[in-house]
Amino acid sequence: MEPVRVRNARFVLPVVCVAAFVAGCGPDDPSPDPADGPAVQTVVSPPPAHTLLLGAEDPAELALTTSQQIYDRSPVAVVADGGTPDGGAPKGGEASDDGASDGASDGASDGGAAVRAAQASAAETLGAPALVVGGAVSAHGVADELDRLGVQVAVVVSPESPGAGMAEGAGGAGERVDGDDAESDSWSDDGAAVPDALSGAEQAAATAGADVVHLRVSALPDTGDEEPGALSAAEAASLQDDVDAVLASDPSSPAPQDPAEVRLREVLALTDPQPGQEAAIATLRAAGAVDHEVPGGDIAASPESIAEIDLAQALAVVGVGPTFGDAADFAWRVEAAERGDLLPTGTQQLLPARYVTTEAEAWEEPDDVTARAAVAAEAYAGLGDGPVVPTVVVQAGAAQGRPAEERVAELAPLVAAAREAGQYVVLDVAAGDSALLDEVKPLEELLARPGVGVALHPEDRVSDGVLPPQQVSVDEVEAVITYIEGVVTNHGLPPTTVVVHQTRPESVVGRERLADVAAATDAVEIVLAADRTGGPTTGEWVWNRVSDDVPDGVHTGWAGPTYLPDQAADLVPTDPAPLFVAGP
Repeated sequence: MEPVRVRNARFVLPVVCVAAFVAGCGPDDPSPDPADGPAVQTVVSPPPAHTLLLGAEDPAELALTTSQQIYDRSPVAVVADGGTPDGGAPKGGEASDDGASDGASDGASDGGAAVRAAQASAAETLGAPALVVGGAVSAHGVADELDRLGVQVAVVVSPESPGAGMAEGAGGAGERVDGDDAESDSWSDDGAAVPDALSGAEQAAATAGADVVHLRVSALPDTGDEEPGALSAAEAASLQDDVDAVLASDPSSPAPQDPAEVRLREVLALTDPQPGQEAAIATLRAAGAVDHEVPGGDIAASPESIAEIDLAQALAVVGVGPTFGDAADFAWRVEAAERGDLLPTGTQQLLPARYVTTEAEAWEEPDDVTARAAVAAEAYAGLGDGPVVPTVVVQAGAAQGRPAEERVAELAPLVAAAREAGQYVVLDVAAGDSALLDEVKPLEELLARPGVGVALHPEDRVSDGVLPPQQVSVDEVEAVITYIEGVVTNHGLPPTTVVVHQTRPESVVGRERLADVAAATDAVEIVLAADRTGGPTTGEWVWNRVSDDVPDGVHTGWAGPTYLPDQAADLVPTDPAPLFVAGP
């Protein structure tokens, strides 16, 4: 039995995906008005489930949902106009009907980057959430969030020369108004009108009745710094002093807190940083989450990310941004990474690669089989993209009247040896007179191991009284694929394969529907394999028929005539290039 990985929790809750409250109102159960209770202290909460996906594409919505999910209370927030990577919202910062800020800047991207970088740095310095007015979130929507948090001081980050679009070089790169020059203003929240001349961030602070500390920045220089726009140590200290001074002037302000006492613990944030996501990522960092960058949001493609997630075994894992897919896919990818099992490709992805098959029987000596498979794969070295993966195809169909448990026990040593040798395994199942799914299910103990797929033979089917012999409905094939998908996702496995052997396309009635099946899952790659039949002429005819009009998203497999290893380059088809090929 394989060891079970244990994370730092007594149990695992289901996945959560969130949407922002962007219609100008906060959660259904808002926190009490700070005026009605004691001074506001910072309170952060870990996600309610083991995985949380913050997948909004709109930067302002992403920042808002992050604050809503992580911060319960905070006396300080850092607010800026923006909502798009290219620039800030206009004065007033109201979201338009189509979700875009009216008059949002279409230039000054260097200035927008400076504001975003400074806002992120300020949020991390202060241990406070970062919020953005613009895009899908209006000033009123941000004000509601400030109210919910109980914010008493809003740090408003803005261009040094707002009317000039923060032209490069204005006032000196990185210059900020802070220390004795910082501006502090306050507005009443008694319903008085808010001046239209204020920026969206200022309007949000005014509506929420928060004191304001201004942080003004100039355009970013092209310095090549790792963290351009980040506050220097002196600037960070000055900003902290300004905020503390404003809080201290309010008798209802909270006593200073030890940051270590209010930070998240055992929370890993997975990021694929994109322009505009700085506020959301900074909010997580400010709350104490440890972040790790996943290129392209593709956990399965990054051995480094898999190792990081496996090592962390965090209580909660947060994904930031839309590149991580949907919530269910993210939860599965995280669980697979936490197991730490890699496929022979060196990642948790089946592609790109070529799988060279060697047939075996369960009774054969495992070391002999794996050695034979390795030699067969060598013939394909350098022929195509990605690694060449030795693949053991073992006959797995249960004998009539023989308990399935005995067959699984017989197969297990060969499966284990192949996996130990870094090889892929395919369990070969005949159709017979039973439903395909009934033939596959007894093998779940083996299929629940990483790097183990299944092969089906529809043309072995005897007549069921509905279809003629040697045919199955695509429904049967789909049922197997859906079942295998469940095994993969429920056990936190990397993706696997379902190989369907054919000598003619009509052996799977309605196989064109496999395009929809393939599009609906990332957990299973479907392969239509043209079986080896007769001599070269017959084999080519079979290949041409089976590979013609292959459904979108479905791969091909090739088993040509018997050949010598040095003939592989000349014999294997290239259009389409088969994912699976039978070894020489």
